[in-house]
Amino acid sequence: MPPRPDTPARLPRPWIAIATIGLFLWLDHFHLDLFRQLAGDWRGYPRLAALAALAYVPQLLAVLGFAALLRGPRRALDALGLDRSPLPALAFGLAATAILPLGFALSAGFAPPERALLEVLRTALLPGFGEELLYRAFLFGILFRFAGWGFLPAALVGASLFAAAHLYQSDAAAEAAAIFALTGLGALWFAWLYAEWDYNLWVPVAFHALMNMYWTLFSVSDTALGSATANGLRLGVIGLSVAITLWLRRRRGGRTVQGRRWWGGAVHG
Repeated sequence: MPPRPDTPARLPRPWIAIATIGLFLWLDHFHLDLFRQLAGDWRGYPRLAALAALAYVPQLLAVLGFAALLRGPRRALDALGLDRSPLPALAFGLAATAILPLGFALSAGFAPPERALLEVLRTALLPGFGEELLYRAFLFGILFRFAGWGFLPAALVGASLFAAAHLYQSDAAAEAAAIFALTGLGALWFAWLYAEWDYNLWVPVAFHALMNMYWTLFSVSDTALGSATANGLRLGVIGLSVAITLWLRRRRGGRTVQGRRWWGGAVHG
């Protein structure tokens, strides 16, 4: 299948970019305030439910509302890549990340937390969906698809902010630099997958959630940095997913990100 063209948005491109970045910064920095104020010292599943209801659901509604204003209510899900089927994305993610549990079992050992399901929901499923919605579908996706930005400018903005959001895990400058580089690379990869899989958000969601889940269930690391072995395995997943995606795109009509789309020019006509 060739890349699907996007119809023009309803607002001038500069205003789309300004509004997108402004709303993103507000959501990224302040959407947890209500949760923190109301959840207080809650623990376990009540705290998880509060996190979903007070942080992630309002974020989803805000992003959907912006997409509806941008392209109309009927195309809001399409503008965010949420109207695609999640099943091919899940199958692709499971196949390409299969080396992680095998490699982690041999190098780190299976060591699930005491409340494994709760931790998987908290560290993998919720952020896997919420962060991909906000960083990839909204920030990167709107800038690349509708504001006329090239892939690299749009993806690098999102990757820098995504990587900066993980710096709290570091205690030293060298560790901070390594975490920034690794998470930034991951963000660029997620953005590329999103674009090349016809803006199917479930593809980066599947990879993000599965990789976080394996990180939680195996004794890999307490931060996003990990060991040399763990990072080698993650790079293997990236390489495999890129190879499979390029093979499929050649069979289905060509890549989405090529030529002038790397640096500038609109994706839609």
